[in-house]
Amino acid sequence: MIRFAYLFLMLLGASVNAQSNRFYYELKFKPDTIAAYEVKEFFITDINPKSVKYYSLIDQKNDSIMKNPSSDSEYERTKLYHYISRERNSFNNTNYFIVGNITAQMKTNDEMKWTILPQTKMLDKLKVQAAATNFGGRQWTAWFTDTIPIPEGPYKFRGLPGMILEIYDSNNYFHFTLVKNKRLDKEYDTSGIVETHFGEKPLLIDKQKYIKLKQTGYNNPFEDMINNKITSYTDENGNEEAYDYRQMTLEKQRELKALNNHIEKEFIMQYK
Repeated sequence: MIRFAYLFLMLLGASVNAQSNRFYYELKFKPDTIAAYEVKEFFITDINPKSVKYYSLIDQKNDSIMKNPSSDSEYERTKLYHYISRERNSFNNTNYFIVGNITAQMKTNDEMKWTILPQTKMLDKLKVQAAATNFGGRQWTAWFTDTIPIPEGPYKFRGLPGMILEIYDSNNYFHFTLVKNKRLDKEYDTSGIVETHFGEKPLLIDKQKYIKLKQTGYNNPFEDMINNKITSYTDENGNEEAYDYRQMTLEKQRELKALNNHIEKEFIMQYK
């Protein structure tokens, strides 16, 4: 159940621009366009007085574990590490991701032009209206409500006269749905999971460097292990086994080629 009734009442009680609000989106996506399976993960859009941050709920939980070492919780790994930060009311984004074996950041301007459509529907108790845009090489349909006067949404999507509650592309490879929200007592410190990757400062790159690093990571996916002369591992029976880097490389390359469906098509690699 989408918790819009609570969300609506909460936002009526205070200025949405003078505090931090967290919006949780369920993302269903297909990392491989040929395979039938679908992956589901929850992502956060934090809307602060001066900034917007987008990142995985998994890493928010990982960050909490790091800040509370006595926690019994276990670390998980996000399946879609491409995080975003930007100033409020701006299409200028900083992208954070792993490129090959490098933690990187890239500056992009992602202005999108919307066509507001006449179609409306009800999502829980809120009336929403349809809008369309072409972004990242895909055609998107969004459902927004001007009842919540925040021109934001998940990932880089923004610029409508109200909050985006649902958005999906024409192939339904990526489908975001708002599931709940909460008001934050103060702006959440994302410096350990967005602006750095758990303390590792990202390298500033451009698109050409991105392609080069991705291709290098494809050609030599285990370069760090080989350079560190890691030649074997101990199996569950205590036996020492040698790494077969040739076979491991072939399997990793097949995986990289298959799991190559990005929200923005310009980030999809044509591996050589």
